[in-house]
Amino acid sequence: MMSLYKAKVPCCKRRYKKRERIMIQSGTFLEVADNSGGRIVQCVKVLQKTKGRYGGVGDIIIVSVKSLVRNQKSKVKKGHLYKAVILETRKGTSRVDGSACAYSRNTVTLLSANGGSIGSRITGLTPYELRAKNHTKLISLSARNV
Repeated sequence: MMSLYKAKVPCCKRRYKKRERIMIQSGTFLEVADNSGGRIVQCVKVLQKTKGRYGGVGDIIIVSVKSLVRNQKSKVKKGHLYKAVILETRKGTSRVDGSACAYSRNTVTLLSANGGSIGSRITGLTPYELRAKNHTKLISLSARNV
């Protein structure tokens, strides 16, 4: 016996676009990878970009602190604006030698007014691309360099 209803078969000509994983832009929530006292921050502005509005590894952004670590004397205040350097992005970055490096989270480290790190230790991975962008102090604060 034949069914009166046709089975829904997707049309092979119609392709669904995959949602592109873009890098850090304004409004993106990031995790803090140092011991400054912040836990979650939100990107407000990407600095030092002439044409694009997306930031990658090693770029400086302005962030707003959204939440703090509870049982730690915090060096930062909730709601204040700070500069930060992007350390890890979920969007992979390709290197000159042909390898690619993608991380499982978006992380930053917070900077003071004079350009140094607020925290004294970076917990997490720091890529070698920071050396090309003159953030060698951040590489020395981290235990794990990728």
